[in-house]
Amino acid sequence: MNIALIMSAVKHGAKVVNYCEVTKLHKDASGKLSGASVRDNLTGKEFPVRAKVRSTPIPSSHSIPNS
Repeated sequence: MNIALIMSAVKHGAKVVNYCEVTKLHKDASGKLSGASVRDNLTGKEFPVRAKVRSTPIPSSHSIPNS
């Protein structure tokens, strides 16, 4: 499933990275998250990542209550 999700994201224009970590979060003028600074842990190179969509992952061990 993860590979299918990645492939779908790439098909829709996403760039995919691995072995990277977020070093700083960026917010727009209204305080909403707009991107991040990311470091490639293999090369040490840092680069900005902009976001149009944000998600909050929920571990599969947590259930979402019915409303």
